[in-house]
Amino acid sequence: ELLSLTKRVEGQEHLEKAMQHSPGGVIALASHMGSWEYMGAWLVASGFPLAAVGKEQPDAEINRLMLKLRIDTGIKHIARTGRGNRDIIKVLNSKKLLGLIADQNGGKSGIFVPFFGKLASTFKGPAQLAMKKKVPILLVGAVLEGYDYVAKISPEINLVDTGDEEADIYENTYRCQQEIEKMVRQYPEQWLWGHR
Repeated sequence: ELLSLTKRVEGQEHLEKAMQHSPGGVIALASHMGSWEYMGAWLVASGFPLAAVGKEQPDAEINRLMLKLRIDTGIKHIARTGRGNRDIIKVLNSKKLLGLIADQNGGKSGIFVPFFGKLASTFKGPAQLAMKKKVPILLVGAVLEGYDYVAKISPEINLVDTGDEEADIYENTYRCQQEIEKMVRQYPEQWLWGHR
């Protein structure tokens, strides 16, 4: 039933190749584009085991509903806590997808990289994890065309490894943000994020 909502899939071969060649898992990078929740459900329904990192919502009832919807579609939830860090490593050591949403304000722990021509505090976790575990990152998203979804999967993001960890984290974080920016430019009306 979930798969029937998808009008077209673009780039599934990129994900299949990444899963085949990765020494462990694959980072499925997403943004608040189209329906990120549907994209997670589509991945699981298509046979790609997914564990997604999520922040607890301030409203307990909304939080309960959100987790129930994710779990009911087969997505494993990983809370953003100390325990969650161990679960993240377990996923990346297995042949599973780790879902991370990366268009949020990284706050004081983030690094400032260009995003739409402005420096924006950005979470460096996706780049750090990919570098540490030597796993690929691909941008995923589900956008609407009429009343149907198009599942989109980018080619693997080309990460640098110069041996200068700090410079590599910056460059790889920037490359991740460039991919998100490309998709937002293509579907600006479907991007939702409230941070300044």
